[in-house]
Amino acid sequence: MSAADKARYYLEQSIPELQEYEKKGVFSKPEISAIAKKRSDFEHRINASGCSPKDFTRYAEYEMNLESLYRMRVKRLGIRARLHYGTRRIFFILDRATRKFPADIPLWIQYIEFAKREKSSGVLARTFASVLKLHPTKPELWIYAARHSVEENADITEGRSHMQRGLRFCKKSKALWKEYAKLEMVFVTKVFMRRELLGIDAPKKEDRMDEDDDENTWKVPEITAEELNPELAKKDQSLDMMALENVDTNPALNGALAIAIFNQAMKEIPSDAAFALDFYYLFTQFAQLKCCTKILEHVLTYAKEIAPTNSEVLWCAAMLPLVGIDIHNPIFPTRLAAVLKNMGEAIQETDDKKDLYSRFTTHFKGLLEQDGDIDPAIHKILSGKVRKYSKLLL
Repeated sequence: MSAADKARYYLEQSIPELQEYEKKGVFSKPEISAIAKKRSDFEHRINASGCSPKDFTRYAEYEMNLESLYRMRVKRLGIRARLHYGTRRIFFILDRATRKFPADIPLWIQYIEFAKREKSSGVLARTFASVLKLHPTKPELWIYAARHSVEENADITEGRSHMQRGLRFCKKSKALWKEYAKLEMVFVTKVFMRRELLGIDAPKKEDRMDEDDDENTWKVPEITAEELNPELAKKDQSLDMMALENVDTNPALNGALAIAIFNQAMKEIPSDAAFALDFYYLFTQFAQLKCCTKILEHVLTYAKEIAPTNSEVLWCAAMLPLVGIDIHNPIFPTRLAAVLKNMGEAIQETDDKKDLYSRFTTHFKGLLEQDGDIDPAIHKILSGKVRKYSKLLL
């Protein structure tokens, strides 16, 4: 079949759609003629031997814009009309595109994004399966699939499965290892938020303030988010199950799983201090979690073993006591004393003293300038240290 015959065949399939447009009065005759001409141009172009992925992309974008216009007019005119014509046609175009250019990742992404927008779970599942089967060595696709599973479907099990399968093919991918660790930490954060919502980690009734028992006080009944929006309770049952687990013994909640991911990553990509510190900076984003300190200590222990004189490693180790601690926190002075002690030891161990001086002065000078309401004693100590290390940089 020639390119012209293929184009004619596909154009004939859209005739019932165009006839309905005219019958319902959604588009005028001149507009329908323009639509038919535009589709004819696109069909002849993508069926020609010299077509490119961009031709399919432009065609799909044109149909998306047309479908958007169609839906707006149907709504404005109050017409009862079928809304599946455009969606089905766009899916068909993108399916043909990925079959003709299976190596073009942007086309697959466009296909997936449109399916997500249309909430077509069946198409999404098939498309993800196809693209991952064709491109198993592309870490970004495994990350994309895992994020979709967790963020859109709230399915941590499927997200983990994507990450683990991806790491079989991409063992040396630093991005994939870091995203796997991040996925687990995000999930743990959600679990603790869920525990708080369910009242598991809330203070006991007898620990509350005395005014709660005042006979003149009206007690307002507690309302959970699920009572306001029942859909929240249905969205992720795995969170509810995990929220009921014992924090101290569950490996996902006590940090053991994150440590295991880090250890395996270091086994696959050994003796890379910069890579280890990437994990350190990633984990510091979750400083509010109870298990975070244990994870950070483990990472720094490994980093110091492979790079005992590295100034950045020693700086991170010195600053560990202050991770997640606000300057107005009552324990800040005690933690600051530990940092200053660690800093003195780090200076003796490092092979680049000036880098440590620079990091200290930059960090604490910025802190002093940012917050004007600092305790005078703390301000005096930090100012003195900043001046001292600034002079040593000269």
